[in-house]
Amino acid sequence: MIKIKFRLLMSLAATLLIILISGCGNSDKDPISSSDSKYDQLSVAGTIPWTDPEEDVSAGLIDSLKDRAVKIGMLVEAESDINPMYGAQLAMSEINRSGGVFGIPMNNPAENQKRVFGPVLIPDNPIIGGIMGSPIALVVKDNKDNPKLAESLTNELIQDGVVAIIGPNYSYSALKVAPIAQRHGIPLVTTTATNPDITKPGNYVFMASFDDSFQGKVMAQLAYESLRARTAATLIDREDPYAIGLSRYFEENFEGQGGKVVAKETYLEGDRDFTSQLTTIAAKAPDVIFMPGFSPEVPIALEQARNIPQENSTGISATFLGSDGWDDFYFLQQLSQDAGKSNALEGSYFSTPFIPDMVDESGRDFTKAYKLMFGETPDAAAAIGYDALKLVATAIRRAGSTDKESIRDQLAATRRYDGATYIEYYDQNRHPIKNAVIAQIKDGQFRSFKIVEP
Repeated sequence: MIKIKFRLLMSLAATLLIILISGCGNSDKDPISSSDSKYDQLSVAGTIPWTDPEEDVSAGLIDSLKDRAVKIGMLVEAESDINPMYGAQLAMSEINRSGGVFGIPMNNPAENQKRVFGPVLIPDNPIIGGIMGSPIALVVKDNKDNPKLAESLTNELIQDGVVAIIGPNYSYSALKVAPIAQRHGIPLVTTTATNPDITKPGNYVFMASFDDSFQGKVMAQLAYESLRARTAATLIDREDPYAIGLSRYFEENFEGQGGKVVAKETYLEGDRDFTSQLTTIAAKAPDVIFMPGFSPEVPIALEQARNIPQENSTGISATFLGSDGWDDFYFLQQLSQDAGKSNALEGSYFSTPFIPDMVDESGRDFTKAYKLMFGETPDAAAAIGYDALKLVATAIRRAGSTDKESIRDQLAATRRYDGATYIEYYDQNRHPIKNAVIAQIKDGQFRSFKIVEP
């Protein structure tokens, strides 16, 4: 789960925001192969401009199209760095373009950096094309990093008639939402949530990102095999299920290879002084320290670590390892603003499902399109938001129906999906079989180190 915190210059109301798009018509292609679907091939040509959220242009459009619209819900934590909804917005504009209906060229990419999710301006021409000839209405709700609110909003989306839901971002919210989707038979594809227990409620729950059991294994292998570490310590938020689960998988895999975990320290979200925990770790002199946390705690802790005395060193010399929670543009922005923090994180590693400098052709096309639309490089959250919506849209197209069971069946039948990331297929737990990228912080930037296959 990528849990990212920042102060973005935008607000997203908890009330629904609807964006209308259209995609391809029916297809007689192989029902279990999405690799050659138009939904999986990217086009940079047809982006949709953002509009003034205070300009009320949506009511008439919604009224005129609501009988034909296919509603898909999206749960997001709006105050998140490079939120998954930006990737979903790009996916919507591409589906739009492939239908040839709402393909409005973007006039000024720079203006889109001032992005706010608002009504999309649509020309007066009649609605044609779309999935089965219908537009899609994406109903976006902000659950404000609140699992209880996420539960309530999920019920609202279901009452509103959505045929599927994508999101939420965080594992602890997804764990609450999944049983509701399963109980109502609503296909759910989580975005950046990675706790493997998310899909336990049943066969309507899917993940778009890799799960923590794989991520923990990948980082343990990196430590033991690539870095030749034989001792490790962990430093985690003791109230975060994401960090707790990831550290457990890391520890099990590291010790399973012959390594030894010599210290296990904890903190709480919001802590700014890690001296006590780091002093305990320093006394054990581990080769690596696994800290699957987030900004701002991670940069602060690493900066402090380099000033904690250790035998034969003026600071902790261990290599720090992280997880997909580190894949945060504003994490890097903090580094660029503070040379001390930048030096402290130099040489650290983390896992992520996506990094722009190590992707295939489809991933490069996604990166190019995202830069065109938003004027900045996408992160993993954007990539997964993009893929989550494309996966659902592809399933609807292949099903040739908005029947929820048929959509669920086609999601489960996904093969060789090639979007921002690549999914070979879904396993029996509805976890995607996909690669992880190990990134290294080098020269104050995220650089790809290696790709690890499942």
